Amino acid sequence: MRIFIAIRFTEDFKSFLVEAQQEMRARGIEGNYCPYGNLHLTLTFIGESFDLTKIRKAVSEVTFAPFDITLDTLGTFQTKNGAVVWAGIKEITTVSALASQLRDRLITNDVKFKSTEFYPHISLIRSPSAVLTDISIRTASMRVGKINVMKSERIDGELIYSEI
Repeated sequence: MRIFIAIRFTEDFKSFLVEAQQEMRARGIEGNYCPYGNLHLTLTFIGESFDLTKIRKAVSEVTFAPFDITLDTLGTFQTKNGAVVWAGIKEITTVSALASQLRDRLITNDVKFKSTEFYPHISLIRSPSAVLTDISIRTASMRVGKINVMKSERIDGELIYSEI
C-alpha cells in the first residue's frame, strides 16, 4: 500500500476529464489511462513507509478557505517510464500554496515524503502511444474544501485509489 495526499474530484468534474480521455482513444491513442475512480490531483506523495497518525495530524493542521479549481489545457512531461499526458488547472498559485503548507506541516510532524518540485496536474494517460495536447477540455470548475489522505493498492491486478 502506498500513501499520498490529494484533492478528490466531484463526479461532474471527472466527467469532463473522461471526455478528454475518450477523445484521445477516438484518435487511436493507446496507453495506461487513469481509471475514472482514480482521477485526482496529488498534493504530496508519501510512499510505502509511513506513520498514519502523524500524517493525519499534519493534514488536520492545514487550514485554507475553500476555493474553486477550473480545468485548463492539456500538457505532457517525461518520466523514466515514459510520457504522461495531463490536464492542468488555472489556479496553479492557490494549489501550490496549499501543497507548500501541507509539506511544511508534514515536515513539522516528522513525516517523510517525496520532495520533488510540485506542479499541479491531473494525470490522464501514462505511456501514451502518441502525445496529443491539442484536445480541448470543456471548462469545468469545482469547489475544493478539503484534502484527502489516500491509499493506492493493487486489487486483482487493478490499481485502486481510495480515501483512508
